[in-house]
Amino acid sequence: MTISRRAFLRGVSLIAIPAALPVAVRQQRPAARDSGGAAADTLINPVGRAAALGPLDNDPRVIGLERRLRCTCGCTLDVYTCRTTDFSCTYSPAMHRTVVAAVQRGDSNEQILNAFVVEHGEAVLMAPPARGFNLAGYLVPGLSIAAIGLALVAWLGRHRDIAPVTVEANAPLAAPDAEQLQRLRRALDDVES
Repeated sequence: MTISRRAFLRGVSLIAIPAALPVAVRQQRPAARDSGGAAADTLINPVGRAAALGPLDNDPRVIGLERRLRCTCGCTLDVYTCRTTDFSCTYSPAMHRTVVAAVQRGDSNEQILNAFVVEHGEAVLMAPPARGFNLAGYLVPGLSIAAIGLALVAWLGRHRDIAPVTVEANAPLAAPDAEQLQRLRRALDDVES
């Protein structure tokens, strides 16, 4: 008896999903309370620890700043993506708290970014400023593609002049002349020896 993959997966899902549903419902936690007693949003990570969200955690300005900063844990993600996807990272929450504190102080976006650059260097920025040697990173790829494209167009232009050999369907082929026969014999002799 053979069973299709689709039928097998349907059977497994009918067994696994109802069995896991009560466990998922039991793991839900009541909403966390902020200092004023009001219900705060909670973020439950896969490990199961709840983290209360503050009023600026989902602020568009904070998220915009965090998307311009690279997490220093080595993951190459921006701070916002790292803190919302990698719950084992300890660097991105600390950087997030620094951004939130600076926003609460009233610092401008440029002041906040400059403070991170002073502390961590330009490598903390997701896109380095377009000045000095950094210009090479912005210009070289485009100029290289343009140069390769021009070289390809020039090469194709030179080789387009060679006319393709066309033979009509029922046209008789011309007999080779004596010089062509002589070259053919020499080539065959070279191959045989």
